[in-house]
Parts: sequence; C-alpha cells; structure tokens
Amino acid sequence: MSSFIRQIKAVWKRENSLILASKWQLSLVTWLPIACMLLVYAIFSQGIPRDLAVAVVDQDHSQSSRSLVRFIDANPALAVTSQLTNLAEGKALMQRGEVYAVVQIPRGFEKQIYLAMTPEVSTFYNAQYVLIGKLVSSNMAKTFATFTAQIDAVKTLATGGHIALIKGAVAPISTQVNPLYNVSTNYVPFLVMAAVPALWQIFILVSVLLAFGSEYKNNSQASWFQRADGVVTSAVIGKLLPYTLLSIVHGLLFLSFFYGYLSMPMQGNWGYLFLILVMGVLAGQAVALFIFTLTMNLTQAISMGAAYSAPAFAFIGVTFPAESMPVLAQVWRALLPITHYMQLQIGQVNYGQSFTMLLPELLALGLFTLTFVIAVLRIKSHHSVGLADE
Repeated sequence: MSSFIRQIKAVWKRENSLILASKWQLSLVTWLPIACMLLVYAIFSQGIPRDLAVAVVDQDHSQSSRSLVRFIDANPALAVTSQLTNLAEGKALMQRGEVYAVVQIPRGFEKQIYLAMTPEVSTFYNAQYVLIGKLVSSNMAKTFATFTAQIDAVKTLATGGHIALIKGAVAPISTQVNPLYNVSTNYVPFLVMAAVPALWQIFILVSVLLAFGSEYKNNSQASWFQRADGVVTSAVIGKLLPYTLLSIVHGLLFLSFFYGYLSMPMQGNWGYLFLILVMGVLAGQAVALFIFTLTMNLTQAISMGAAYSAPAFAFIGVTFPAESMPVLAQVWRALLPITHYMQLQIGQVNYGQSFTMLLPELLALGLFTLTFVIAVLRIKSHHSVGLADE
C-alpha cells in the first residue's frame, strides 16, 4: 500500500509541474471555469425579463385606446417603445429586432365598447424567440384581462351595481395559482443553474483529454509511467488527482456562490450535495478518459469529446421537457453524466430529496465511473504493445 501511495504521489507531483508549465492548461483548471460561471451569471443576473419592446398601432386614437396603451406600458414585463400608423411599420421593426410584438387597436374600438360589442385587439409577436414570445403572450393576456375587468366594473357601477356585484361579474370564479419552486420565475435558478454545470462538465472533460492526450502527443509516456514504477493504475490515478481536486473546488465554488453568497433557496442537505458533486466529477472524468482511449490521439479525442459534451445543455431537460423528446434524444440524454447530475442537484436543492430517492441517479453516475476500469485496461494494453515494440 505504501508503494502504491508513493507512486500516486510521484505522478501527482509531476502532473502539478506540467500544469504550472502550461499557461493554457493552468488557465483551464484555475480561473477560466470561474470566469465563465461569472459571465453566465452576469448575462442573466437581472433574473426577471423586464421592459420587452412593444410597438402599438392605434387606429382609434380615443380615450379608451390610449388607456389600453397605458395599461400595456404599465406591465413590468412590457414597454411601449413605438406608436405607429400601420402594421407594415410594425412588421419592419420586428424584422429588424427592435420590437418583440406589435399591438393593433382597430378603428371604432371605443365605440364598440360603449355599444357592448366585442372589439378585437390583435397582437403579433415574434415566436422565433420561444421564451420571449411566451412572456410577451402571457403578459399581453394579463393586461387585456385587467383592462377588460376595469371596463366591466365601470359598466356595472353605471347601471347601479355595487362592489359585490362587480366582483361577481368580473371574476365569477376565483382562482389561486401558487408556484412552489422558483416563485418569482427568475432566470438564475432556471437557466444559470443548468448552464453552469453544463460548462463545468465540458471543462472536466477537456482538462482530462488534454492531460492524457499531451503525453501521447509529446511521446512522454515513458517518463509518466516511470514515476509510477510502470504501474498503469497508479499512473492514471496520480495523473487524474489534481484535476479531480480542482474540479471539485470549482463545483463547490459555484454552489457556494449561488446557494451561499446569493442566498438562493436551498432545501436539501449540503452533505448529499457534496457527494453528488464528487460523483459528478468522477463520472465526467471516467467518460473523458474512456473517450481518449478509443483513439489514443489528442486531436481525435478532443473532436469526439466536443461532439459528445457540447450539446449537453439542450438534453438536460430544463429548457425542454425530457418526456417530450424523441427516443434518440432520450437515449443520448441518458448517456450524459451531466443529465443525472442535474437530476440529483435539482432534486436535492429544490425538493430536499432523501438519500433513497437520490439513489437511482447516484447509481447511474456510478455506472459511468466504472468506465475507468475499461479505460485503464485499454491504456495497459497500449502500454504493453509499446514495450513489446521496444
């Protein structure tokens, strides 16, 4: 056991020297992941989208139409930035990306209201931006409902009705909708807490591929294995150790930043969250090492790793429900360690799941970690062939 630890320590020291000697590798495992995390947070730090640009085509120019425009502008998510004379102008603004929606108030709007008719106000919005389109659509619906309720209330009062009658006429059915998680519909716990782990996984994968690929690219395997007295298992563990520790530190930093410094809701157990973090790092490294051993070539391994990990964010199931994905996408999703990591993180942070509930996804990460065995055997086989050739 003492010789095994000594071998690992010797390889670890050598790897630390290699990291310090390479500015790119040093950046990759120190400040670059932190900078990317902060950049993603900075992009979405406002949390809730506000003042989405809307253009209005008011063809009635009445008191009621101007009141509706004020209602739209008063909605925190919307901002009336342009008042136009025709829809063609609105279409041009939308095509240039200057507004996300165009509202058309027809002629005779106020007259139809007084005659108890139903004037039709049209909203055209850009659904190319899926999330923005949904926000504009839902907030427009809320604004129109509020405006309509005000008109109904005025009509009821004008005919001699009282407050109780107004309430019954405007809202005959009272509804109460309570979000249990992400109450403020904030983008930070929704998007950022999925995007940052997806980037983190890419850094884990790339750092491992570069570490092992550089040895074979520079033909320095002999020096590497020599430090481990020719024991491949010790050589692999010692080489991975600094990257494992640094990746865990990065994971702890982003969790501490969001759930400590920013005080985002944390319903679970920090001990379980740390276990999930370590399992996520080991699973990601195991897959990276396995990908490398498929080719034993740095360039090819980086290409395969990029194709494997880069689309991970789309498959996590945060922005699009996993159940609605086609079978091939669900299979690909299951083959990504970050998918299982995110299920565990969400389950622990949002729902405070017990260890029993976490166990299936932990076992899934454990299965990924088993690919270490296959990777080590392939490195042993390649090493044996190299010795035989010598």
